[in-house]
Amino acid sequence: MAVSSLNPVDYNAIKNTIARYCIALDTKDWQLLKTAVFTPDVQADFPFNHDMRGVDAVSQTIQGRLKNIPTQHALTTQMVEIQPDGVTAKATTYFTGIHFGRGKWQGQHLTSWGSYVDTLIRDDSKAGKWLISKRTVLFTERIGEERVMEGE
Repeated sequence: MAVSSLNPVDYNAIKNTIARYCIALDTKDWQLLKTAVFTPDVQADFPFNHDMRGVDAVSQTIQGRLKNIPTQHALTTQMVEIQPDGVTAKATTYFTGIHFGRGKWQGQHLTSWGSYVDTLIRDDSKAGKWLISKRTVLFTERIGEERVMEGE
C-alpha cells in the first residue's frame, strides 16, 4: 500500500486506541484493555514490570498497581506513523499521569511524565480498529509521594 493511499481516518482510530488506554485506567474498566486497546499477544515493557507478554498479564499488572487509587492520565505531544504496508503503525505519545493518595496518603499525589512508544496493528475484523501489539512505557520524571501507589 502506497503511503499516499493511506486512509486519514486511521490516524484518528490510532489516537483513539491510545486514549482508550488512559480512559480504561482512570475508570478502572479493565475489560477495555482486553477488547479495545491491546492485542491478545501484546508485548509490554513498563518501568515497574519488564517483558510482560499477553493482554492478561498486562491487565493484571496494571490492576495490581492502580485498583486502589484514583488516577488522571492526559496525553499531549504525539507522532503517529502508519507504515507503508498500511496494517502496522508506530506511535510515540507523551503522557502525564497523576496518582492520588487515599487513606493515610489522602492529600498526597505522585505525578509521572513520560512517553508511550507503541506498535499498533490494524484489526481487519472491524473497520477502523487498531490495537497495540507492543508498548514500551518510559518515564521522564516522577515527582511526589511514591507511597500513594500502595493505596490504603
